[in-house]
Amino acid sequence: MAWAPWINNEAIHDRVFQEKAHKDGTIGWVTQPDGTREYTLICDYNVMWFPFGRWVASCEGAYYVTFWDQVLP
Repeated sequence: MAWAPWINNEAIHDRVFQEKAHKDGTIGWVTQPDGTREYTLICDYNVMWFPFGRWVASCEGAYYVTFWDQVLP
């Protein structure tokens, strides 16, 4: 049970993205070559198995999601 098989990786990804992406720089403003600015995804989260939960990491931040669904920095 240490791998917490009831945790849905896609649901964890979506939850962390909604709660944290705008705070940790995973999405942000990018200036295009023509000078326009666009609020876009810079790098996406990768969800990995971790004992008793999941490790969710991007190039800008990482979080541990416990098996009771708490997101920890």
